[in-house]
Amino acid sequence: MDFQKFTDNLTPRKVTVIPIKLLRRFGRWFLGRCIPDRKYLPLIYRKKMGRRLNLQNPQSFTEKIQWLKLHCRYDTLTQCADKYEVRMFVEERIGSEVLKELYGVYEKPEDIDINRLPDAFVLKVNHGCKQNIFCKKKSEIDWKHSVRLLKKYLKQNLYPAYREWAYKNIVPRIICEEHLTKDGEILYEYGFYCYDGLPRLVEINEGQAALHRVNMFDLDLNLLENKYGSPPLPQPVIRPPQFDRMLEYSTILSKGFPFVRVDFLYVNNRIYFGEMTFYPLAGLAKISPEPFDYFLGSYLQLPVLSPVLGEPKRRS
Repeated sequence: MDFQKFTDNLTPRKVTVIPIKLLRRFGRWFLGRCIPDRKYLPLIYRKKMGRRLNLQNPQSFTEKIQWLKLHCRYDTLTQCADKYEVRMFVEERIGSEVLKELYGVYEKPEDIDINRLPDAFVLKVNHGCKQNIFCKKKSEIDWKHSVRLLKKYLKQNLYPAYREWAYKNIVPRIICEEHLTKDGEILYEYGFYCYDGLPRLVEINEGQAALHRVNMFDLDLNLLENKYGSPPLPQPVIRPPQFDRMLEYSTILSKGFPFVRVDFLYVNNRIYFGEMTFYPLAGLAKISPEPFDYFLGSYLQLPVLSPVLGEPKRRS
């Protein structure tokens, strides 16, 4: 071998550099899909909350939500987390008069004939969170962009990132509903924190075009100390005429669930069913002040696990 060939063999080979973003994406994919729930939840809880997750004897609200993710798994949760299937659950328990008008249900964006829809509507996926497309006028909507968004939303699943089990087995679909604030109406959302059929607290959100305000209250609408990033509601809060009816409906809908937040929308003196949320903010948002986390948790009585099957049994 001559000297030139010898030195050529010593030339370093090119090394493929994997972008950092790709490595991070793979890491999230691996953590989200390859680590069992029981090992994953303590990791994500420690990262988000800054403290160890106590699953043996959970005391705070956020700890108990993680416990419910692991141990309360039944088909009714999947139905009620599904923004389409829950309509049948609501109709059976309290009737259809609180349901928003449904214009269509679709498996893919290509199935939507926008010409058949009213001028104002809302498109959303049945398994997502805050994945909505609001249309006030069909002439103003960017339909190609909307189709791209819907395709993106359909591919997403809330389960892997935070192990919200109720979303795991939902069959993704697109639903089209009436637009409640197409004329600029103020919308109020009443989220009743219900513990096994007993509403205890209510979170009130006020939604306007450029402003969102929120506070939590007891059922007499006395302000509680929970703090939010959004501005507070002006005090005192006026009790709406249909508050007691929302309270009654929340009681009926929440019966049989250790915890669920039942949301109602209040627009133009009329109430509409919103959704049922079993894991508010995935139980991974810091609650301020911290003792309020334990206050919320004090109402949540966890089911007793069967020593044989490891399945939850209700306390008598």
